[in-house]
Amino acid sequence: MTVHKFGGAVLRSPGGFHAMADIVRGDSAMGCLVVVSAIGGTTRTLSEAAQEAMKGASNTSEDLLDGVLEAHCALADATVASEHERRTLRHALGEHADHARRLCRSVALTMQCSPRVLDRLLAIGEDMARTLALASLQSIAVPASEVDARQLLVTDDQFGSASPLLEQTMLRVQQRLPPSVIAGHAWVTQGFVASTLTGETTTMGRESSNLSAAVLAASVKAEQIMIWTDVEGVRTADPALCDSTRVVEHLHYDQAHAAAAYGLKLIYPTMMEPAQRAGIRITIASPFDTHGASRTDIDGTSHVPRPLITVSANGSSSLVTVLFCPLGSVLDAAQRLLHKLPVAEHPFELRTNAHDHAATFVVHSDHLRTVVNFLHREICESTP
Repeated sequence: MTVHKFGGAVLRSPGGFHAMADIVRGDSAMGCLVVVSAIGGTTRTLSEAAQEAMKGASNTSEDLLDGVLEAHCALADATVASEHERRTLRHALGEHADHARRLCRSVALTMQCSPRVLDRLLAIGEDMARTLALASLQSIAVPASEVDARQLLVTDDQFGSASPLLEQTMLRVQQRLPPSVIAGHAWVTQGFVASTLTGETTTMGRESSNLSAAVLAASVKAEQIMIWTDVEGVRTADPALCDSTRVVEHLHYDQAHAAAAYGLKLIYPTMMEPAQRAGIRITIASPFDTHGASRTDIDGTSHVPRPLITVSANGSSSLVTVLFCPLGSVLDAAQRLLHKLPVAEHPFELRTNAHDHAATFVVHSDHLRTVVNFLHREICESTP
């Protein structure tokens, strides 16, 4: 069985929903679980609506929520063919939006938004995505049903950054989604969202939809987690900074965890532990890659990966880390890099971590693109 996780960057367009539907239709006969994130930008807009409400700017808050609803209704119209189904879907999306309006109005009255209330508001973005995803599957006759993640994932009560309670979650999932229920069906749920033992809505922090997928996969004893993104697998550098990146075909769990710790955007450390403990393979791919050739597999198999470069911001400086490359090669490249940067200023600081096979360049952000492209050419492109 496979757990499919679709990110908000994929589901921001009708093409993303169509690609999701094609993938799930091909897997539904075996039974699968589909985890969806809020449509790109929705969580940020809901947070802004809460902030405006706290300032007493109720009209601005309402306008932001209207924009969220309009964006989702536009996707509904482009995704679902039947006018009757579209009307039903718009009504369901409108109910989610009304819930958000009620929460923001209560925030405006008290001029306060506790972490508990904010979690309830932010969860609505995932709820709307789940509703859209289910409708898009059912509109092409995929046998699909929805299950609220609050009925499956149990966390502590650290609102905004809750941690899963694994034993309680596994018990709930086994009761709600036993193998006999999953078989021959696609079950759609949302990431990021969970609940406490007493039923309070929680969220698990930034990019925790991948964590949701990993915990659920372990609970249903899945063989694979497919992380569908708008990038064709883990690349040797950020494609936004470097034009000549290559796919990293394979990583061991420990290597993926290290890459995540050093800022790789597609992987987050929290998702690795549940998958590694259960021995579940993670595959990162793009639903828009029609040939399916570019993807990254993460599992427990030992393998020497391609060197890769990660970037994380640190104020006016950026941290550029080269991973999985012999330190001597990095030091040689650093010497050559000195001649590429302005002589009049200290161009970079180099830190090494032998345990992680990592070398980090601390560079001024003005030099970021130059440094990444130079290191990629000297190190990543020289590796067969």
